[in-house]
Amino acid sequence: MRSISFALFFVALVVLGPPGGRAAHALDEIVGQARAVSGDTIKIKSIDDGKTRRIRLYGVMAPDRRQHCETQNGESVNCGYKAFDALDTMIRRKRMTCVDLENDSTGQLTGTCYLGDKILNSLVVRDGWALAYIEETADFLGLEERARAAGKGIMIYRFEKPWIWRAEQEKAKNGN
Repeated sequence: MRSISFALFFVALVVLGPPGGRAAHALDEIVGQARAVSGDTIKIKSIDDGKTRRIRLYGVMAPDRRQHCETQNGESVNCGYKAFDALDTMIRRKRMTCVDLENDSTGQLTGTCYLGDKILNSLVVRDGWALAYIEETADFLGLEERARAAGKGIMIYRFEKPWIWRAEQEKAKNGN
């Protein structure tokens, strides 16, 4: 009897995930139309369940929409908005699929998103609108280096790396 109880518990653990928690991959994929929230984050409305979910593109990070960059002449440019606008233009009115959905260290849902057979995560880095976020993966580092060398997107400006800029903003907000 004890071995049957253990077997049932094990099957439930595998199928349902740990007690009080959720399975690591509660969602396998989301297919739908999306809009940009920032240069590295989208909201996608699922064609399956009609729910809208916010997903940050895994392995990349773009400047915050409030983050400014500096031109060679010292002029301020809102590069965060430029990155947002570029992503929004790429995905506007197009069906996409997001997979490998997981929560990052801050609890934000991340994933790899496809426009047809193209990986959106790599497109935004390749075109110079986002940086490789090596805290998650180094997969996009070569694309970032090529975009910087070619002067694509925001790579023509001087700017603080987005994760450093956000940390400084948070520090200033907390009075530190």
